Amino acid sequence: MDRLSRTSRRMGPEHAVGAIIVLGLVLYVLGGGADFGGGVWDLLASGPRKDAQRALIERAIGPVWEANHVWFVFVFVLLFSAFPPAFAHLTTQLFDLLTAYALGIVLRGSAFTFRHYETDAAKRRRYGALFSAASIVCPLILGVTGALLVRDGPLTPDLRDPFVLASGVFFLALVAALAATYLTVEAAADAALREDFRRRALAALVVAGVASWVALLAGRGTAALLVSRVAGRGVAGVTTFLGVASIALLARRRFELARAAVVALAGTVVVGWAIAKGELVVAPSFTLASSKAHPATLEVLLIACGVGAVVLVPSLWLLFRIFAPIRRKGDVPGAA
Repeated sequence: MDRLSRTSRRMGPEHAVGAIIVLGLVLYVLGGGADFGGGVWDLLASGPRKDAQRALIERAIGPVWEANHVWFVFVFVLLFSAFPPAFAHLTTQLFDLLTAYALGIVLRGSAFTFRHYETDAAKRRRYGALFSAASIVCPLILGVTGALLVRDGPLTPDLRDPFVLASGVFFLALVAALAATYLTVEAAADAALREDFRRRALAALVVAGVASWVALLAGRGTAALLVSRVAGRGVAGVTTFLGVASIALLARRRFELARAAVVALAGTVVVGWAIAKGELVVAPSFTLASSKAHPATLEVLLIACGVGAVVLVPSLWLLFRIFAPIRRKGDVPGAA
């Protein structure tokens, strides 16, 4: 009881805001991450059904991709408002990466929309290539950034570090697996198309699994705290179980359950990353306590998040409910 009371006294509004940021990141990975994964499979569409594969991807993400990326703006603004010193240090040190990421989102969305309405085949191919290239670069940047935020030492990007490189590949493979698994459910009316994405999901999960263990092994030297916390608090075991369960469910063609397992896997990865960071927002010295805004600001942010959730959650539920059956019939345009 004494330990519990000491813990509760240590908890402040900055911890609540931090938890909301982590929740926003989870939602962004599950939505925006799957959008990126769709772009990966758009690039790798092949075989006699490659046009049908691309059409399914376009129908699946067309009505909701803009809503999915709202979570990135939400997390960015909340970090800026709640932890301004950490935000300043992060954006200064990672200015090039973050600028490239922002440009990637803009170019990706523009190319996706222009391709849908373009009638010239050559221009459609160029827009498609830009859409796919940005869909690959953006999750790589997110994976690299996540690795830098838990790595020992400065935030300077270093792709020669196997931990950083493997983390980027892992996150790219994870969102590709997420997208392919979602698409197996979207393709319920076409058994052959569903099988195409089932095989892609299995391949992506295997790549993600290998890359994750490479990152953990490489991280013993450059991200010792991450490795110890992930291993010591059971996160590695849970993610391994969920990854194996996802593969087994896809192998048995239990698509709805496989989607739930992959969603749980992606969410656990983000939460595990947050556990590894602990109180540290940005290395080496920006913690939740040291970089927090004025308590009154944090309280207003918490109230705003609560009021916003009352409006946003039902709106998003309605959006997905309305467009889910329409997407599967193919009656929706490729971009909002």
